[in-house]
Order: sequence, then structure tokens, then C-alpha cells
Amino acid sequence: MYRQIKVFAVGLLALSLWQSPASAQDRMMFHRPGPPGMMMGDGPGMMFPLILKKLDLTAEQDARVKEIMAAHRETFHSLFKQLEAAHEAMTDRFFTPGALTVTDLDAQSQNVRQLREQLMAEGLKVGVEIRNVLTPDQLTKAAQIKEKMQTMHEQMRGLMEDDD
Repeated sequence: MYRQIKVFAVGLLALSLWQSPASAQDRMMFHRPGPPGMMMGDGPGMMFPLILKKLDLTAEQDARVKEIMAAHRETFHSLFKQLEAAHEAMTDRFFTPGALTVTDLDAQSQNVRQLREQLMAEGLKVGVEIRNVLTPDQLTKAAQIKEKMQTMHEQMRGLMEDDD
């Protein structure tokens, strides 16, 4: 189950792409992508696997989640490989000697955006499919956990802010 949740986190990472695509692109342009969970901030795609672990899935639900993940695994793998290659190409172009303008990176930037859109769409499909496996009580519990996690995150962010 842990491996499926980990793979699920990778898939749902796409959901977090909507939160800060510009800053994520900047970070990823200068660094090789690391583990998928480290690429982005904390969007809904990052929370869902954590919440899912706390919902006490039945054996039937667990099996269904595994089936859903297996059905989407190859698509995610392919998209992440393409995204990594696109980032690498952009980084190579950026550090190649000679003049460079933003326009020179337009095609590569567009490719990255398209791949991210595809990842987000695939992540949404997976998220909805898995959400449809949950009972109303589990969805209520998930909402409560999400609220607690958001509150904790806001408190952590508040601790790190400057007092200027």
C-alpha cells in the first residue's frame, strides 16, 4: 500500500502544478528535478496521499486504489520522463555559450507547459477516480484532516515570517 501511495503522490503532484507554475519553472530550470515530492510546494496533490493513509481504507478500497494507480502508472512515468528531458534541454540551452534571449527558450518553455498541463490532467483523473472510491464518512474525515493540515501549515508559515 505504501508504494501505491508513493506513486499516487507522484501522480497527484500534478495537481499542485496550478499553485505556482512560474516559481516552479524557475526552480526546475536551474536544478535537475529530484524526487517528485520535492519539485513543488504544497498543493492539493501533496496532501492527498497523506490524507488517504488516514482514512482506513477497506481491503476492497485498497485493491481499487491499486488498480487505479496501475492503470495510470505508465502515463505518469512517460510524462515525467519527458518533463525531465525538457528541463534538461532548457538547462543545457541556458548554459550554452553565446547570446541568449527569452525568445530563444520559447519553444522549450511551451513544451514544459504542455507537459505540466498533461500531468495535471492525468493527476485530476486519478484524484477523481480515487475520490469516487471513498465513502461519505471518509470524505468528511478527509476534509477535517485537510483543515488541520492547512492550519498547521499556516502556523508554520507564520513562524517563519519576518517581524519587520
